[in-house]
Amino acid sequence: MKQRIITGVCMAAVFIPIVIFSEYIVYPIAVSLLCVMAMFELFRVIGMLRCLPLSIPAFVFGAFFPLYAFFVSDEAEYLKNVLAAVFVYLLYAFAVAVFMRGKINFSSVSAAVISVLYLTVSFTAMSALRYADGGEYYVYLIFISAWVCDIFAYFTGRLFGRHKLIVEISPKKTVEGALGGIVFVAGAFALYGFIVGRIYSLVPNYPVLVAAGVVAAVISQIGDLIASLIKREHEVKDYSNIFPGHGGVMDRFDSVLAVAPVVFAGTQLTGYISFFI
Repeated sequence: MKQRIITGVCMAAVFIPIVIFSEYIVYPIAVSLLCVMAMFELFRVIGMLRCLPLSIPAFVFGAFFPLYAFFVSDEAEYLKNVLAAVFVYLLYAFAVAVFMRGKINFSSVSAAVISVLYLTVSFTAMSALRYADGGEYYVYLIFISAWVCDIFAYFTGRLFGRHKLIVEISPKKTVEGALGGIVFVAGAFALYGFIVGRIYSLVPNYPVLVAAGVVAAVISQIGDLIASLIKREHEVKDYSNIFPGHGGVMDRFDSVLAVAPVVFAGTQLTGYISFFI
């Protein structure tokens, strides 16, 4: 526990300033680096790291698009380019499955494709949100939802947990812990809305913020369980040991990966909902 706390503090000391000064290119560079590291970890776990025709293009793909968001001013054009690139990689990967038949099976290629799409979309959303309208304050919602949920679900579960959530995937998680995470994230979103409203002279839409917090907390926990499911199916404890006590990028950012696209999508639906009036 002591090592975990020390590592967590060191990670926060490095990452929080990067987010605070995210108007500079250092932020998308950091996100691109995290994407490549997460992709390396996941490819290693699913046994596709040595399939160079798939892994090398995947790393290039994962590094490019989070960084590309920094240089694009037209969000619609950017998203069209991402969608086109996703289709090209999808077609290319299945072509690899065809021409390497006998050396690699379709299910392995499919796992690699899903991994690439999941990680690239998630980290790209993390980067693109920062440079969208209101991104200077919306980007923090990604990390608030993921890390507040993680922390308070853990402590709520330790204090009040009685009923197991999904034993087959994560034996220590409880229903009470999950509900605690949801409640605290909803409260954190409302509090953050109040703070942002004061700083930027905006009027927080508290019902929307609380509802968004509930949704984000649920998605955050699903992201955690997805990463746990992959580890359990491949019989590994951690994706890597790059962060002592925390594991790898996939271990530390598992919730963030699921939350980032959802928060990005929510902040773009200004014609239907608005976090601030």
